[in-house]
Amino acid sequence: MITTRSVRRIGAVAIVVPTLDHLLGPTLGIIFAPTLMYTVFGPGAVPAIVFFIVLGIFQLVWIRVLLKSTNRPLLIVGILGSLVSIIIYFISLSGLTIFGVPPQNGGVFAILIKTLEAVFVLASIYVLTERESSNNGNLAGRANSDSRSA
Repeated sequence: MITTRSVRRIGAVAIVVPTLDHLLGPTLGIIFAPTLMYTVFGPGAVPAIVFFIVLGIFQLVWIRVLLKSTNRPLLIVGILGSLVSIIIYFISLSGLTIFGVPPQNGGVFAILIKTLEAVFVLASIYVLTERESSNNGNLAGRANSDSRSA
């Protein structure tokens, strides 16, 4: 049987590449090649760059949350944030610009990034549900021991 700790590690490792992609690409691009960034993103360059940097920071924080936290609301926010990122990508595949993200072409690397984000989401959901089931099991175990001692 796979442990929750292993699933946490798998999820954290899976989100590292998307985090680096979202943080490093726009940051280095705006520092060393701002003209290229404006060419790639067009008139929405600044909102797109800000979006990707904020997304990268969000994912960086959630690596730590997934590995260490047992806080249910934090895990849920991480899941929802990653799902929004995936949904925005698929909307941009349809040719629409959303939050400054220009239409995407669906290259192999982009699909890999979204697949790794999906692994992170699934690992987070597993950790969340495992935590819930273990809490329910602990409550049932306490109730049984309380009834025996009475």
